[in-house]
Amino acid sequence: MQPQGWHKFRNLCERADGAFIPFTDDFDKTAVTTSVKGMREIGNLEIIDLQSPIDILIGKQVMKVGRSSSLTTGTVLAYALEYNDEKRICFLTDFLVVGENRQTFDLEGDDSGSLIVLKGENHEMPRPIGIIWGGTANRDRLKLKVGQPPENWTSGVDLGQLLNFLELDLINIERMA
Repeated sequence: MQPQGWHKFRNLCERADGAFIPFTDDFDKTAVTTSVKGMREIGNLEIIDLQSPIDILIGKQVMKVGRSSSLTTGTVLAYALEYNDEKRICFLTDFLVVGENRQTFDLEGDDSGSLIVLKGENHEMPRPIGIIWGGTANRDRLKLKVGQPPENWTSGVDLGQLLNFLELDLINIERMA
């Protein structure tokens, strides 16, 4: 069964990898938890507004739990990034994340589709912002900072835009009540 709105996204979805599960109307949402292994309970979706100041997202700490790499943390270095790689192929991504301590944020494709979550600040709940769709395993390392060597990186899709386009929603604490 294809999600409502899928036909509009069909030609673009090759860059997104994730699972969306439809529920019947009589599904008991109270049996669902919004916690993610290794993280505390997650909050509502963080909507990214491109008109907001750059420090709303850039430099923020994120985390994800991957199938192979478990819990990893990183930093958002770019949003709505476009560049040409060494083969002159244009590459677009919604998020560019680097892992902490020069480690990769994802594990060579095995973590594709993992939820990217903003770390909660000041006792706030962590909030989902995207899903992983590629990284260093798919492309060469990038020179991201002046005076620093090329780094491993991970790209992600803006979950708010994706869900809006597909006319889908996340189960969250407010909807479970």
